[in-house]
Amino acid sequence: MPGKPKQRSGRAERQPSNRGTRPLLVLTVGLTPPDAYWLRRIERPQRFRFQSIGDFDQADNPELCRPREFVAAAVREARRLGEKPAGIVAFDDYPATLLALAIAEKLALPGPSLAAAVLCSHKAWSRLLQRESVPAAVPRFQVIDPGRRYGPGDLELAFPFWLKPVKSSMSYLGFRIGSFADFERALATARAELPRYTAAFRELMDMASPAVPEGAAPIGADWLIAEALMSGRQCTLDGMMLGGRLTVIGVVDSIRLRNRVSFTRFDYPSGLPRATQAAMAGIAERALSRIGLDNGMFNVEFFFDSRSGRPMIIEINPRFSPQFSDLFQKVDGTLSHQYVVELATGQPPSLTCRAGRHRIAASCVLRTAEDRMVRRAPGRQDLARLAATLPDAHVYRLAKTGDRLSALAQDSYTYRYGLIHLGARSKADLRTNLRKAKRLLRYELVPVK
Repeated sequence: MPGKPKQRSGRAERQPSNRGTRPLLVLTVGLTPPDAYWLRRIERPQRFRFQSIGDFDQADNPELCRPREFVAAAVREARRLGEKPAGIVAFDDYPATLLALAIAEKLALPGPSLAAAVLCSHKAWSRLLQRESVPAAVPRFQVIDPGRRYGPGDLELAFPFWLKPVKSSMSYLGFRIGSFADFERALATARAELPRYTAAFRELMDMASPAVPEGAAPIGADWLIAEALMSGRQCTLDGMMLGGRLTVIGVVDSIRLRNRVSFTRFDYPSGLPRATQAAMAGIAERALSRIGLDNGMFNVEFFFDSRSGRPMIIEINPRFSPQFSDLFQKVDGTLSHQYVVELATGQPPSLTCRAGRHRIAASCVLRTAEDRMVRRAPGRQDLARLAATLPDAHVYRLAKTGDRLSALAQDSYTYRYGLIHLGARSKADLRTNLRKAKRLLRYELVPVK
């Protein structure tokens, strides 16, 4: 049995500087400008030298990705470098993270197995393994074959329920189903759109050859899963598995809009009781041990219903949450990008706790309920004014001037166009800082003609 989750307190001892030694070569897959920005700001970045490999467009867009071709070309490229890399990292979800793990296996680099990551990423396979290891933390579910004709009597869950692809991201093609007509519409949409999106995942499943749960092999990449609705407070536990032991990095509260799908804010640290967070860590450790994920980062999304007193797993992701990296830095003192790189190069990370400049931090999502064109996005002068007023604020400009929001990656209900990350002493200060930031950024959105 795995040991108890490791606890953190105070500032941990740091490894000695490698001044005078050659930086470790770290390969990157699908590295975006925001992630490159954070890598330059980890502690002692001179320890590492980063080298991008592979075609960025394929790593960034699953509909363009051909995993076998990508991995073979990247391995050839890495071997031509004339120096064995110490590790490989990817920060985006799909397909970049899985591509990086496939390359790591070919080059015998540290990291989780591709098979375990695929088992995590395939929501139906993951649910079956969760049900074996932590049954009380798993909602009722039914796997849906898009090639089958369903009648009302074929559905095992009462309305309403949640329907989502077995492979998705950002709630893409996820729907709250309130009637059989809703189910038929959602299934028709999935039949039309999912095969393009999941073709790369289907190929990665074949490459990984995971030990799937008994009877689950026919469940394809473009299938769906229906799940009973869960309620309560939602949060995300970020952590790492190392040598079969789980270490918690932090628990972030996820605040949704009234549509119960779209997120409006992510708060760190969580306001959930410590005992509840410890229970979540125990559930995550048992589930991840059954799946076989080790020597890597993960995040597990939970609901906690205070009436039942039970945490329930929403999903398990075989990667860290890049959106929360600087939230951990603001409060705890270290970017979680740093932990990714250290783990990927075989260095056990030294975690810090409550050593940051702020008591709380939040990722605030800028959204609109209707599709819009961006008439004006913040420019350099706007960002400079924001930095002068709120030095620790960070902005992700997801949409630029001239963009139509529906052309960007969105959930099925709303349209996001930016993120504002803030640190503060209190919730009241955070609200004040958010109002200031919105005023200084001066986004302008107009109706689509």
